[in-house]
Amino acid sequence: MAIGSAATGTVKEVLVHEGSRVRAREPLVIVDCGPTEAEVQARSAQLSAAEAVLDRVRNGPRPGEIAVAEAAVGYSKARAEEAQKTFERTQSLREGVTVSVARLLETQRDARISAAQLAEAQARLALLREGSREEDVREAQARKANAAAELDIARARLEQCSIRAPVDGVVAEVLVNPGQFLSLAVPAALLHIIPDGALRVRAEVDPRDMARVCVGQPATVTAEAFPNLSLRARVEAVSPVLTARLLATTGAEARVKEVEPIILSLEGGGPALPIGLPVMARFGTCPAGQNR
Repeated sequence: MAIGSAATGTVKEVLVHEGSRVRAREPLVIVDCGPTEAEVQARSAQLSAAEAVLDRVRNGPRPGEIAVAEAAVGYSKARAEEAQKTFERTQSLREGVTVSVARLLETQRDARISAAQLAEAQARLALLREGSREEDVREAQARKANAAAELDIARARLEQCSIRAPVDGVVAEVLVNPGQFLSLAVPAALLHIIPDGALRVRAEVDPRDMARVCVGQPATVTAEAFPNLSLRARVEAVSPVLTARLLATTGAEARVKEVEPIILSLEGGGPALPIGLPVMARFGTCPAGQNR
C-alpha cells in the first residue's frame, strides 16, 4: 500500500522506519505547515467572536440597560411635567403687562422640547424591552455558521500535514527524508505499508491450463525456504485477463510470456511469512459442477 500526502510543504519529521509496526490513524510523517496553523488560530478567534455576537443578540439588552432607560424615562417625564406647569403659569399672566411675549414663547418651547424628549426616552425603553430583531439573530447565526465552516476547512488542511496510517500494518519502505519538499504538483509515494490481514498467494498459470482452474479449487502451497511447511489453500479469484509474466521461472514455462493470475487464500490466514516469499502451488481437482 503506497502512502502519499495531500499537503504541500517541507517534511518536518519522519516518525517510522522500515519494519515499524503501526496502527490505523497513527502518524507516520509530519509536514511543516506553519501558515496553516496560524490560519487555524485566526479562524478559531473569528468563530469565538461570532459566537459572542450571537449570544449578545439572542440575550438582548441586559437588565442594567433597561434600568438605565427606565431612569431616563422618569427623568424626562419629570422635566416635561415641570416645563408644562411653567408654561401654564406663564400663560395665566397678562401678556404684555406681567409677562413678555418672548418669555411666553420661551416657556412654550421648553414644554414642547421636554415632551419630545420624554417620548424619545419612552420609545427607547420600549425597543429595549422588545429585545433583538429576528433578522439580527438570523444574521448572527449565519456569521457564526460561516466562521465555523471556515475553521473546519482550515483544520482539514492542517490535518493533511500529519500523514497517518490508513490501516494496521508494517512499514515496508520509507521513501522520504526530513527537509524534503513535498508538492501536489509532483505527487510521490512517501512510504509503503503492508496491511495486516490474511496472507494470500499470487500464482501464475500457463494459458494451456486455464480450463483446469476454478474458484474454490483446493491447493497445497510449499516453500523451498521452509522445507517442512505445507499449507492448504483454496482458489479465491481467477483473473479474466491474461497479463505479462511477473514471477521468474525456468524451463519451458519461461518461454510463455502471458499467464493467467490466480489468487489463493490460505486456510486459517497462514503463518507469519514474509511478503514476497516465492512458493509453489499444487492444485487439486475442481469441485463437481464448479465453474470458473
